[in-house]
Amino acid sequence: MAGMIKLNTYESFIRESRNAGIEGVVRDSDGEFLMAFSFPVHYSSNNQAEAMAANFGTKWCTQHGLSTIHIELDSMVIANMLLNRGTNNLKLNNIIMDTTHALRDVTVQISHCLREANQVAEFLGKLASSSGTDTFYHFLQQMPREAKGLFQLNRWQLPSMGRRYDKCIFFVS
Repeated sequence: MAGMIKLNTYESFIRESRNAGIEGVVRDSDGEFLMAFSFPVHYSSNNQAEAMAANFGTKWCTQHGLSTIHIELDSMVIANMLLNRGTNNLKLNNIIMDTTHALRDVTVQISHCLREANQVAEFLGKLASSSGTDTFYHFLQQMPREAKGLFQLNRWQLPSMGRRYDKCIFFVS
């Protein structure tokens, strides 16, 4: 849709340490880069981190006057909570209510997308949870090389292949 901004969010959560990273990528209706963020956070669940990523990205969009937003989350649970404009989960209710309040004056579309379709945000999330550094990217050129490559593949609607080969087991006779 012309004029619609796309916000992809993601969270990276390490249960043992409760370290998490929230991240998001904002694009215009032509798929051009507008902004990306990546912050380390401490939460008790991946759902809290995902809700905060959506909250931060939503607030950034509305504070910058963007009034038609398509939010894609990799958490179907959080996407449904935002669509229903609330939850019975007490740990998430304040975050969900704050996010829906920020969306009250905008046209919004909320959907779930698979992690594989959200690789730029996934990469930035893992970077945030491991580096511990708050990062804002105002230009595509500021992003790490791998994230720029994933962004371009996504913009061209090309699939990206696995980035790492963990183990190779084979026998030669």
